[in-house]
Amino acid sequence: MSTSMTLRRFFSPSVQMAVGLGVFGLAGYLFVALTGHTLTTDQANLAVTLYFVVNVIGPGIFAALEQVTSRAVASGQPIRSVVRRVCASGGSLAAVVVAVLLLLSPFAVDRTLGGDWALFAEVLATPALIAALSVVRGLLAGLQRFSGYAMTLTVEGGVRLGLCGLLVVLQASEAWLFGLAYLGGSVLATLVGLLWLPKARSASTSPAAVVPPMGKALAALAAATLLSQLLPNLAPLAVNSRLPLDSVVALAFGQAVVVARIPLLLLYPIQTMLLPSLTAAAAKGDHGFVTRRIKLALAVLCGLGMVYAVVFTLVGPWVLRTFMGTKVDPATVVTMLLAVSTVILIGAFVAQPALVALGRDKTITLGWAVGSAATLAMVTLPGDPPFIAALAQTVGPLLTLLVMLLGLRAALRRASTGVTAEPADDRRTTEAS
Repeated sequence: MSTSMTLRRFFSPSVQMAVGLGVFGLAGYLFVALTGHTLTTDQANLAVTLYFVVNVIGPGIFAALEQVTSRAVASGQPIRSVVRRVCASGGSLAAVVVAVLLLLSPFAVDRTLGGDWALFAEVLATPALIAALSVVRGLLAGLQRFSGYAMTLTVEGGVRLGLCGLLVVLQASEAWLFGLAYLGGSVLATLVGLLWLPKARSASTSPAAVVPPMGKALAALAAATLLSQLLPNLAPLAVNSRLPLDSVVALAFGQAVVVARIPLLLLYPIQTMLLPSLTAAAAKGDHGFVTRRIKLALAVLCGLGMVYAVVFTLVGPWVLRTFMGTKVDPATVVTMLLAVSTVILIGAFVAQPALVALGRDKTITLGWAVGSAATLAMVTLPGDPPFIAALAQTVGPLLTLLVMLLGLRAALRRASTGVTAEPADDRRTTEAS
């Protein structure tokens, strides 16, 4: 193979993922910006709340489905068997989530969504939509078809941009219309991803050294990913609940959280491209590869994170006023804490693929549970709601990262001494094909 061909194969997926990520991230940013500029304060608050709620119950839960699918495919299991199992598991999980949402509807609609049942209907549709998209992306990632994966990101973000822009031109005044545009991107992204799968199904996979967990692993990772989305979104939800619906301070804080979290979008290519290679290395017993990759990723994160924290603290308020239409500036300490918490969250998300590859699903769940519990306890403390929430969003993720790093070190030490840890489900039994 020529050097040019090697370079092209290496860089092309990364460039495509970067482009898709850019469009996807821009769409999320502009969704909040356009609703802030277009809608009244109460409707803009509802749109931002929907944004956070959908990300908690959508990707927050069903990112686990993508990870389990990717891990099963990367380990070499038959594609058709994987599809049947993840569709059944994903459908069951979606049904459970919808049932829970219906039970919570009296509280959720009145207290969180301002009595808007149209918004709640969109929330109810989210589990099925995101489950389908997660299965498709998991298959593409496990087969390392990153061009197709990148295309789903591009389409999802592009459709959101187009539909939200159209609503602005039409002078839409209801939050639920923007919510419909937001979910429409996921629908079309799923359809586009399916077009890539016929090619992906023809690809061969290496023999599976270990049958990865599916049943209990999905439950454990679903709980973990739910908490991983709940934790960074607890702060704006808590501030919204403690301040009036028309509060400009609550809106400014919610917008500040969205802007501060922009670097989290880097996790899409990092996690998606790390997990298959780490899974393959773990299956072959090459734990040194896992150690080197994670150490390198965390070292780069520390350097870039320090720079980002300083830059966002200095220019964050200007960005919010200029591009988000924020009417009041968050306190400097609040801006700084949000930046630091974002860097810590990225560290936790970087460590997570290694734990998934090593079958340490319960450690992941424990880490996010500890961080979420600490955050939830802190946001109820008396004091200035934005400051308390920002402080909680720093302490909680820090505890999560510590739990994950300690768990990863223990897993790698056990592996280096020849002690094999059982994954979350069971290596002793093979799932039915």
